[in-house]
Amino acid sequence: MNSRLSRPERRALQRQDEVFLPQPLHMGTDPRSIAAHIRYVVHALRSPSAKSPSSEAVAHVLALHDRTVPKQAEKLLACRKGCSHCCSQMVVITAPEAFYVAAQIRNKPEMAAAVQEIARQTATLTLDERLGRNIFCPMLTDAICSIYATRPLGCRGFVSTNLDACIAAFVRGETPNIPMPNDSISVLYACRMLLLASLRLAGLKDGVYEMNSAIAIALSAKDAEAQWLAGADLFAGLQSTPPPPPQFESSIRQMMAFVAPTI
Repeated sequence: MNSRLSRPERRALQRQDEVFLPQPLHMGTDPRSIAAHIRYVVHALRSPSAKSPSSEAVAHVLALHDRTVPKQAEKLLACRKGCSHCCSQMVVITAPEAFYVAAQIRNKPEMAAAVQEIARQTATLTLDERLGRNIFCPMLTDAICSIYATRPLGCRGFVSTNLDACIAAFVRGETPNIPMPNDSISVLYACRMLLLASLRLAGLKDGVYEMNSAIAIALSAKDAEAQWLAGADLFAGLQSTPPPPPQFESSIRQMMAFVAPTI
C-alpha cells in the first residue's frame, strides 16, 4: 500500500481483507472480495522473502478456485480419478503457474525430460492439431495426474458432466461439445481475470502460453523464476495465446482500477 491511504485506512483495509481471504470468492457485485484476493496475490508476487513468490501466489488462487466452485456443481461432474481423456488437449497457463508446476517436477528428472520432449513436439501446434495428434500430458502416470493437487487453472476448470461427450471428442475425434456447469465456468473465468489483474498490478508479464513449452522454460535454469520476476522476458520466444475477449479485458481493467489505489 502507499501514501494514498492513511495508516488507519490501511489497518481497516487489512482487517477487511482478513475477513474475505479465507472465504470463497464472492461472485456478486461487491468488489471487496476480489480486491482482497488481488491485493494478496500482488503482495505474494512482490515478496522479497518468499522462496517462490509465484508458487505462493498461484497456490492461493488455486485454493480460492477450489473452495469457490459450488458443491452442487461438483456433484454434476462425470470426472473421476483415472479419467484422462481430455488430457491430450492443449492447456494454457501463465508464467507463475509454469514456475509453480516446475517446482513440483524439478527433482523428477524423467518427468521433467518428458515435459521438455512434449514441448518440442507441440510448441507450434494449434488447438485443433493438438487434438488430432492424441499426445497425452507427460505428467500423467497410469492415466492419473501426478500433480493433481497443484494442477493449473486450465486443468481445474476443464470439467464435464457427460463422459460420452468426452469420449466422442477425445477418443473418436468428433467435434468437441463438452457440457460444463455454468457455475464452474464462471469461477474459472473469475480466477483467471483475478490472476491477470494481479500480474499487471505487480508490473509483470501477463502472457498466457502452451503449458509444456512454458514449464520447459521454467525448468531451464534454477533461477528462471528470479530472472522473470526481475523483468527478464523468458517466454518471449513462445507463441502467446490471443488477448482476453473485450468483455474480459473490460472486467480486468475495472478490477485493476478499483484495487490500484490500495496497492
